[in-house]
Amino acid sequence: MTVVSRADCHLCDVISRMAFLLRAEFPIEITEQCADDDPKLLARYGARVPVVLIDGIEECSGKITEGDLRRAIKKARWRRPISRILSRLGYAPGRG
Repeated sequence: MTVVSRADCHLCDVISRMAFLLRAEFPIEITEQCADDDPKLLARYGARVPVVLIDGIEECSGKITEGDLRRAIKKARWRRPISRILSRLGYAPGRG
């Protein structure tokens, strides 16, 4: 998961904290990128930060709740073929 943020963005700080807290529930790796440091990110996301990307796909942006973030993580996990296979076999680790 990548959190695209900007300097002095309160919502960005909140989303980053939520993402790190959800690591206890979901085995996710989190990176943070500041759009202020990358002209391409700034042009693409600008004032829409924070933006959450999972596997390179934009899942949510702006005012994001914990429920939104949780659903985005679950949705991304379901896109992976092994998750669908294990689910059909009755094995669903870390359901939340």
